[in-house]
Amino acid sequence: MLPLKSLATGWLPALSAAVFVAACGGSGGAGSSGTGTLKVSLTDAPACGYDNVWVTVTKVRVHRSETAGDGDEGWSEVLVDPENNGQKIDLLELQNGVLAELGQTALPAGHYSQVRLMLAENRNVTNANEIVLSADRKRVALDTPSAQQSGLKLKHGFDVEPNTEVDLVLDFDACRSIVKAGNSGKYNLKPVIAVLPVLAGSITGVVDPQATRVNAEVSLQRFDPGTGAVSVVRATTVRADGTWTLSPVPVPPASGPGYNLVFGARGYASVVYTDIPIVTGTTTSVPAVTLTGSAERRITGKISPVGADFSGAVQILQRVVDASGATAGVVIESTFTNADATSGDYEAYVPLARARVAPYSQLLALGINGGAYNVLATMGPQTKSEPSDVNAGDDVVNFAF
Repeated sequence: MLPLKSLATGWLPALSAAVFVAACGGSGGAGSSGTGTLKVSLTDAPACGYDNVWVTVTKVRVHRSETAGDGDEGWSEVLVDPENNGQKIDLLELQNGVLAELGQTALPAGHYSQVRLMLAENRNVTNANEIVLSADRKRVALDTPSAQQSGLKLKHGFDVEPNTEVDLVLDFDACRSIVKAGNSGKYNLKPVIAVLPVLAGSITGVVDPQATRVNAEVSLQRFDPGTGAVSVVRATTVRADGTWTLSPVPVPPASGPGYNLVFGARGYASVVYTDIPIVTGTTTSVPAVTLTGSAERRITGKISPVGADFSGAVQILQRVVDASGATAGVVIESTFTNADATSGDYEAYVPLARARVAPYSQLLALGINGGAYNVLATMGPQTKSEPSDVNAGDDVVNFAF
């Protein structure tokens, strides 16, 4: 199931457009008076193939106008360790509910429509953004996008009420944000970020057997039967002792689909609990999960043409429960991977065995479609989908945009 990362519905390659509203203090409008406080933190989901992913954050900027340019008046800023040209953070240390506090600032009360995250550039700050490859422990610089000069844009709003604190948690998806550039030895940073509310719920549990814990991951997903989209809301790796924590987790909307909790590891069948309850300020405990072994298959292919602005990516989906009566069925993301920025090639591994599925706290039963998947490719704003059946062996699925 690796790598499994937080994909949000309607994501853009340059920056995730799916952002959970991050206001904690009501619905103040532009005419509100008084002052509140904005506090910003950073967190991460699992990363694939890297031992460290460092980024250096210099500031977070906010503006009331969604269309404000970087040189316009009216920006407010949270400066992050300005004496040291920013704070260098290993994203992979920010899992299982760990947050890195970036700072805070006073803001006039009202509605804010734009958030920008600023990273230092390697040409200005030595080793500002870099990774360590798991395969050979090699340190490699991350090339930042040209748009970084004006900040990474999140055009989604939050409200500041007088005498209250608004907490923004930026979920920086390390795996989905890193793209290999062929045999050049270069890696590009294609930031994918979501914003989470701090005042939310959390989920905890444990995974067995011990052998699975090295590469086991847990993700909270949401399947929209209306659009067919699967979004990964939060994800984390399992600790060495088998425990795991997802926090913060936004409460799902009162109407529409709820959450599915997906467990997986290379060489093991997936486990899925549906209808996971999330309550603000409450921790949901999940029954201990024992993963069972499975043969795995490889899905490879090419996404073409290779674009300078948008590299391709694939999300591999599997329907594990059919729709029946009032039940909409369950589709999960089994894995996600970026295509190579130079060649367009991609590679992903999936379990052959059927997933085990059950509503939260009920007994698990075998799902459907063992070895049958759907490959969803994205190139910029375009998407294409093709089936993939790996029951007879590995499969090749190519896409031309």
